[in-house]
Amino acid sequence: METLGKLDAQQWSPARMMQLQRTLGNKAVQGMVQRMGTELSVVQRAGGSGTAPATLSPEQQQRKAEMDTERDAKVASFVDASFTDIQDKVTKNLDTYLTSDSKADSIRKNVKAKVLSEIAASMTAGTADQRKDALKYAQESAEGIMVAKLKSYAAEVAQDQLTDARKNGLAAEANKAYDTVAPSLNDAAFEKQKTKAAAEAQKKLNVLAKTVITETIRDAKVVITAKFAPAAVPGGASGFDRIDVGTVGTDELDKRMTLDGSLVDQTVIRQETAGGQTRDIKDMENIYKTMLFDPLKTAVLSKLGVGRRAFRRSKELNDYRQVLKDAARAKVNEQINAEVDDRQAGGNPIAPTTAPMKAEYLKMASKVMAFQESKKLVDDVMGDEADIIVEQLVPKDSTIDQLTTVAKSSAYEVARKDRTAADKIQAAGIGAAKTQAEKLLKENKEKAVLEARKLTKGTKKTATEAATVPDAAKTGQVKAAVEDDTKTRTMAKTVIDKSVEANDLNSGFNKVGKLIDISTPNAGDSSSMSIELKIPFASASGGGQGYFLFGFEGEAEREADDLTVNTQITFGAGFTTFGFDANFRLGLFLEGKGKDTDSVMNLLSYGLYREMSGISSGAAAHFWGRGGKSGDTKLVEAEKWAMMVEEQNMDDEAEVKVGLLTKIAMEANVGVAGFSGELARKQLSSYKKKIIEQLGKDSGGNLLTAAERVAGNSIGKGEIQKIYEAAAEVEVKFGKDQVAFGVEGSMTRINKKTRELSLALSASIPSQFGEESGDFTKYAAKIVTAAVGGGKNISQLFKKAVATEPDRAARAGGTALDLGSDALFTGNYFDSIGASFAEKIQGDETINDTMRSWLPGQDSGASAIEQANKIALSNSLKLSAEFKRKYDETGTPSDWEISIEASQVKSQEVDAEIIKVAVEKSKRLGKLEFAKGKTAKMELFGFERGGDAAPTTP
Repeated sequence: METLGKLDAQQWSPARMMQLQRTLGNKAVQGMVQRMGTELSVVQRAGGSGTAPATLSPEQQQRKAEMDTERDAKVASFVDASFTDIQDKVTKNLDTYLTSDSKADSIRKNVKAKVLSEIAASMTAGTADQRKDALKYAQESAEGIMVAKLKSYAAEVAQDQLTDARKNGLAAEANKAYDTVAPSLNDAAFEKQKTKAAAEAQKKLNVLAKTVITETIRDAKVVITAKFAPAAVPGGASGFDRIDVGTVGTDELDKRMTLDGSLVDQTVIRQETAGGQTRDIKDMENIYKTMLFDPLKTAVLSKLGVGRRAFRRSKELNDYRQVLKDAARAKVNEQINAEVDDRQAGGNPIAPTTAPMKAEYLKMASKVMAFQESKKLVDDVMGDEADIIVEQLVPKDSTIDQLTTVAKSSAYEVARKDRTAADKIQAAGIGAAKTQAEKLLKENKEKAVLEARKLTKGTKKTATEAATVPDAAKTGQVKAAVEDDTKTRTMAKTVIDKSVEANDLNSGFNKVGKLIDISTPNAGDSSSMSIELKIPFASASGGGQGYFLFGFEGEAEREADDLTVNTQITFGAGFTTFGFDANFRLGLFLEGKGKDTDSVMNLLSYGLYREMSGISSGAAAHFWGRGGKSGDTKLVEAEKWAMMVEEQNMDDEAEVKVGLLTKIAMEANVGVAGFSGELARKQLSSYKKKIIEQLGKDSGGNLLTAAERVAGNSIGKGEIQKIYEAAAEVEVKFGKDQVAFGVEGSMTRINKKTRELSLALSASIPSQFGEESGDFTKYAAKIVTAAVGGGKNISQLFKKAVATEPDRAARAGGTALDLGSDALFTGNYFDSIGASFAEKIQGDETINDTMRSWLPGQDSGASAIEQANKIALSNSLKLSAEFKRKYDETGTPSDWEISIEASQVKSQEVDAEIIKVAVEKSKRLGKLEFAKGKTAKMELFGFERGGDAAPTTP
């Protein structure tokens, strides 16, 4: 703008005057006109003309010039100061408005968002997750950057609104204070006029400055508003185009990228081997597996019925699983049949072609095991389906990545402050990953269970969706997976091997057989045990007493080629009075004869099965069947086992007998002697190879199957034998020595014909601890017999060391134990121990004086009641002779066979009134046999010689 001082009179037009009045005001224009000294003396507000002023004298013009000079000097400095103050105040006001006024909150948000955007835009390196973590902490600087930017903008706007042109208006206002003064010619007054004009000029500037500040701030806010108005608003700029954020973002991102490899998965939790390769499992994968995948899988498996009993599952689920189990069992059973047949054809010893019944039993036993294992096959397939469901909901790789992302973000918060705090960094990462895993588990558990429900039962009807049924195609796929050839073949092989290893082909009696191998290890050995339980129930006034009787007896006898074991369980009643005891018993008798212990134990079990089948087929099926789990009935399963025993254990010499035993027994103590006797009758079913071959075929000579046997009860009672036995023994004292004489006889009848007769005579000399005996007994029964017995044991140990025999280890152990007891008997150092042991239990011993009086040289007086040892521990020498004859089916007898033998018998008996237990071990020392048509046969120390066919004379 041009100044008034440069205008001449010709430029003062009315239009020009009106323009200046609008710009500077009327008073300012009047003062300017007066200073011009023109002919215009008055300027009207409306722009009219006036009369010219009076002409000034030279002195007045000089004063006027001096006043103008003073004005120009003072006003310029006043205006500069005032303008600077205006700028500061406007800037400060705008600063405050932009940085803290609530009305500018939207502006601050806009700028801060732009700052954040600029920081994010500056970070171009690294991964999105790294940039996100870096931005999280870089944006902490956004507030400061925003404030700095707004402060600089406030100054910028203030500067744009307050250009130097605004000083002209300020100068014009200040000039008024000088232009209205008529300069005095008096020097003192003139000085006063200058001072007063300066003060008035400053005052006018202050008043005008307030107006300028207010108007400038108002106008600035309009500019600011337009600056941050949306682009859709006319004149709107939506804020700053760019804000310089420096290296705030890039510095944080560099730190995040540098620490990335040390934030998570620094610890190996465990190792897994798959496909021949071992790999490390670290924190994130472990959290995924243990806190997300496994819990989801468990929930799915539970819904699929795995781990829940049938009563806790719905009917639909049980039906679904039953279809799968039936399919698996059927397929595995097919594989079992094929696998056993393949092994049999290949000569596998578990089922050679010569043992078809063993192969059939092995199939059955394996199918029984497969019945349960097939459930595992179904569960495994359900596990595979659960894996698919869980993998679909929380894919392993992407979910581990997700856990890793949140873990790194949390770990970085610690690491950016102290990268050496490894434990805290790990804890922060693991904690965040666990929290995320728990969140994902909560979000997906119901979804996973629903997917499992779709598989087995479909979905329920909802307000928006109809109910659905299981996907038939998917069910078919699951069933096909259950019937998979590879899986079922592997299971078939597994259960077959387990069936063999479990020794299911043998009877549960085999555990007892181990004790027999120890107690009866060598040919010529026998052992027995008996238990009697007497329960008194009535007493007679004369001293007699009645009792109920329960008895158990077991006996084993081993020869070179076979082992015979029998047992009997009896019930009965009897009475005792003054040294006399008699009783009657009725019970079960069971005897098996086979080539070794396992064979005999199986035969005993076989005999019980046959006997039980005749009494209750249901009970036999329960105890010997396999629960019907092989696909056959329980009784057919039991018969298959029996057929396997016949095939494996019934050779030409093997036999099992089972049936009813009836026995009458008595014993008496007559002082100088003791007497005992018994009569017994046995009605037994005998099962031998010859008999089974006859009964196990149909009319056409074809072997019957197990099912056909069961249907026709073809084996039945086998061959019925009636055996009659009698035995008596007398113990006689000869001074200090005691000898027992015995006689035993038996007769066997089949189909009302005698088939076997035997008679045995024996004499026994016992040496009993705790009882006084003579020298003959001491040397013959105690020392010599024990020494000879020890010699036989030593010879048998050498024999076992060089020869192979069944259960050699157990039998060698039994022989060594027997040798140890022989060594104790040969010396006197065990006498005191044995005597002390025998005296532990003592009781009254009465004599039957009535029977004593029957003996020659005995009076009829009453005998005193004496105290006697109730524990008997003895070593005896026994000599015996046996006569035996057999008859064929027509009743034609064979020649008599005679045998003479000497044996060592060790026995222990404990009689505790109500219960009586006796254990006996017999060992044959030597034997002679004579039979027509054969040479004499001799046995000594377990070694045999002779017994061959006698040479014929020409």
